[in-house]
Amino acid sequence: MERTVASITRINARIECSDRSEWFALGGGLGLRFAYLTQRGYYPDALNKANQDSYRIVRQFNGVADQLLFGVFDGHGGDGDKVSGFVRDQFERELKRQLSICSGDFETAYAQTFLALNRQASKRHFDSVMSGTTAICAFFHGTHLTIANVGDSRAVVGSEHRADSRDPLQVKASLLSMDQTPFRKDERERIKAAGGTIMSAGQIEGFAPLHEEWNDNQGEAVDETGDPPRVWAMFDDGSLQGPGCAFTRSIGDSWGESVGVYAEPELTVYELSARDKCVVLASDGVWEFLTNQAVVDMLLKFDDPLDGCRAVVAESYRLWLQYDTRTDDITIICAFALIRILMI
Repeated sequence: MERTVASITRINARIECSDRSEWFALGGGLGLRFAYLTQRGYYPDALNKANQDSYRIVRQFNGVADQLLFGVFDGHGGDGDKVSGFVRDQFERELKRQLSICSGDFETAYAQTFLALNRQASKRHFDSVMSGTTAICAFFHGTHLTIANVGDSRAVVGSEHRADSRDPLQVKASLLSMDQTPFRKDERERIKAAGGTIMSAGQIEGFAPLHEEWNDNQGEAVDETGDPPRVWAMFDDGSLQGPGCAFTRSIGDSWGESVGVYAEPELTVYELSARDKCVVLASDGVWEFLTNQAVVDMLLKFDDPLDGCRAVVAESYRLWLQYDTRTDDITIICAFALIRILMI
């Protein structure tokens, strides 16, 4: 019993989360109830390793009542926490600056924000050559939602769906972003066209056959191989350079820019409707062992999104330790969507 209590205490010490879930009005008598939770990973050989995940929530962005910004930033490399923290701290300011430069053209300003922060990171007093961060951001302007993604964090929406008019309503998980990884054929081809090499660690070491038949399931199923394709730079003598990143876009990681690992985001525009029940942003610490549908199903067992966040992170943590000896940092922002607000 004492050991169990001690374990729970140690886990809770690695958690930072909302004090309580919050309401945000989107207009038209509709709103969001949202919460966040981040848990520092467990690394037996580095028990005090910093949480390299960061998050950002900006309410009433730029003073506009129905604008809300969410961001999840998943750092990696020796200074990954510094890179993700830099992007977290500068994102709001840079987006405002880009909106001014782009004369209010939101999508252009949104995309340029990622590219500008990538340039600025290279001038800071931390390593952005072998360190970097992925980023998934959601910008709500009323019910108009724009997702921007760099890397392999992910955004998902859970929406009511009926396959047949005679079937009961079910909440189905759908992607709001596409992971940018070498699992994607278009991203593999882009990296190779820039001079990069795509191989898994097993292929490099010779115990996995050479092939490019990877299954890009985008969270519909869990990858059980444990040996994902990675991006490498190749020297003239045929030797490979780089940490072998499992994503194809990031902020930082300037070692990889010459082979196409860059910070240009992909944007997705989505109009929320009454059938949408939740919106989820999470780092790959969540998606490593949980499908999109599993996360949505788990969240919607709860009335409070903070309770849902706790359940998803706890299950992610459990699965990491089931399949590995350590866990990744795990971060989630969950919004229960379109809750009606009484208009008096």
